Amino acid sequence: MKKLNETVKKLNLGCGEDYRVGWVNLDFNKEVKADVYHNLEKFPYPFKDDEFDLIYIDNALEHVQNVLKCIEELWRISKKGAEIIIYVPHFTGIYATKHLAHYHQFGIGTFDIYKKISGLDKGFNGERYGKARFEIIEQKLLYFHHNSVEISLLSKLPINRMFNFSRKWQLILEKFFPLKFDEIRYKLKVLK
Repeated sequence: MKKLNETVKKLNLGCGEDYRVGWVNLDFNKEVKADVYHNLEKFPYPFKDDEFDLIYIDNALEHVQNVLKCIEELWRISKKGAEIIIYVPHFTGIYATKHLAHYHQFGIGTFDIYKKISGLDKGFNGERYGKARFEIIEQKLLYFHHNSVEISLLSKLPINRMFNFSRKWQLILEKFFPLKFDEIRYKLKVLK
């Protein structure tokens, strides 16, 4: 935990129109306001090792073709114990596939390969892709987009609580629920 006089360094990765004061805002698009312009397909990212305490990614990760390398870079530039908050389209929702620049879809368990012990809570040591390790603090199904532009009232409805009782319940809903989820939110803690 940071002391009162210590500054928390925050990165808004793929900021788009969401420029945040007090953050380092990164985007590749020079038509939006950002502090750093960088293509997330170019490695390494223009930051030092262990630089950030918090990284926020709002619907940008699905646009990265080499998502495994991107995750490695996020881990590299994050301090031990840093938090990474990620919003991405859920694989069942319309936002996952209708955008031409979406390369990846996400669901419950997507980041299990980065847990100390991966798998569906069975404790087996699954496949590994690089050095990055995270504790998965939260995986939350979002029935409506968290920042719905077309119908902003929808993102304020408290409907999501009924979908997030437990991981097993979330997995059942992913498989059998006839309706679709717009998004999924992950909260990861960086392990080093």
